Amino acid sequence: MNFDVVKEKITSSHLNMEFFHVPWDSEVFNRNVAQISKFEIKNSKELIKDFSFYQKWCAQKKIDFSSCRLLHSQMNEGFFLETQGFRFIELNYQPVLNNLEKFDFPVSSIDISLAESSDQETLANVAETLFNNERFHQDPQIETNLAHKRYRIWLENAFKQNHQTVLKCILNQEIVAFFVVEYPEPNHCFWSLVGMLPKYQGKGLGKIVWQAMLKYHQQELVKTVSTSISSHNVAVFNLYVALGFRFPEPYTTFHWTKNNI
Repeated sequence: MNFDVVKEKITSSHLNMEFFHVPWDSEVFNRNVAQISKFEIKNSKELIKDFSFYQKWCAQKKIDFSSCRLLHSQMNEGFFLETQGFRFIELNYQPVLNNLEKFDFPVSSIDISLAESSDQETLANVAETLFNNERFHQDPQIETNLAHKRYRIWLENAFKQNHQTVLKCILNQEIVAFFVVEYPEPNHCFWSLVGMLPKYQGKGLGKIVWQAMLKYHQQELVKTVSTSISSHNVAVFNLYVALGFRFPEPYTTFHWTKNNI
């Protein structure tokens, strides 16, 4: 699967915008997918004219689906995107825990280790059915089976990417949870994809497993841990608050589909 992207830019006195074709999601959804990675309105006077360059690019690339995330405070940008056919899908939170070295986590019976290639099929099967509250599952214009497939492929690719590591959490010689982690900068770990196996959910293990992971990172001398949560995933919010995570300003997620239903 191709993970190379070429960013396009529109920079003017009215608009600062970056966007690119997303090859991995295009393959999953069997349609051309784009992502707007930066969208800042400077002056709305001739905004439509500048934005039309992006629309022409979409037509040229035969883009059928596009997404954009904005800081929640970017109200003008959000309103404008809605006038152009984008639809609000979710709030995206990115909780962060700083000063990890100052926390005292309890000794745990959970063992953390690198997932092996022999674990890939099992974890991919779990990932394919585990996530139901994320943005692609909440968008009625995305087929549910393809939204499931996206998370399976995400997990499979995590075993192949140099910048990602798959960790497994073991209790009584069984995998109870997995964490796909990245290290975007020194002393900072980002939990890219996190899941607890269904048969262990609802048994009071969540905080124990998450604390075991934090202790693991603490031993790696990581100082900051962050992650990403959809506002539709209500069940996990109290967990992250209880662990000491703080919630910066959220992002609003917008989707555009060529033939909006």
